[in-house]
Amino acid sequence: MKASNEHHTAILVFALSSEEEQKRKKIRNGDRLFSALYEHSLNIVSKTGLPYFHYTEKEQEGNSFGERFTNAIQAVFNKGYRSIITIGNDSPQLKISHIQRAAVLLDHNKSVIGPSADGGFYLMGLHRKNFNLEKFKDLPWQTSKLATQLKREFSKTTFEFVPLARLFDIDNSQDLCILSKYSDQLTYRIKKIILSLVGITASIYKTEYPSIEQFVFKSHQNRGSPRLLKA
Repeated sequence: MKASNEHHTAILVFALSSEEEQKRKKIRNGDRLFSALYEHSLNIVSKTGLPYFHYTEKEQEGNSFGERFTNAIQAVFNKGYRSIITIGNDSPQLKISHIQRAAVLLDHNKSVIGPSADGGFYLMGLHRKNFNLEKFKDLPWQTSKLATQLKREFSKTTFEFVPLARLFDIDNSQDLCILSKYSDQLTYRIKKIILSLVGITASIYKTEYPSIEQFVFKSHQNRGSPRLLKA
């Protein structure tokens, strides 16, 4: 955890430890991946020069995801910051430039969402004036409607809303197959791990569930090939 009084914007890394991520997402042999993603997120925020606060399962408070997340946001605002950039640790395409752009937009009184392909978001930038603890708790957290609903909430404020590029995050083995198509956008370490896990997953499906192997890879093709939008 790092803090500074020189900035008006702070970063909230709201992310479980790599051990807890593996317990919940249960990607076979995913320990190395979650450890690498954990380090990737902290490495990125440390290079931005912005103060940051990391809330793992040890620091989070609340009964639901929405309560834990919004309580963490409120806790950072209580430290005196005017705006916050929130990220997790499950978006391997996330780069320093995404956070830096969000910081610039916040400085120009914009609200920011970096939407993820599943309907959620990998980054959110908001001002203290836009944050209502009770309203945020009631958002459809961990659903495909989250980013859309959040955009509606931002549109009700006097701050212009600006979207960043859409990225993919990792919730299951199928997401690894999708991200393997964008391996040129990943760090060498994460790319190597994901390609290795995709090979293991394909081998498992082929051996144990021949019909599922076809489903895993064809499901990505049926979605179309989403193009990442330039911010």
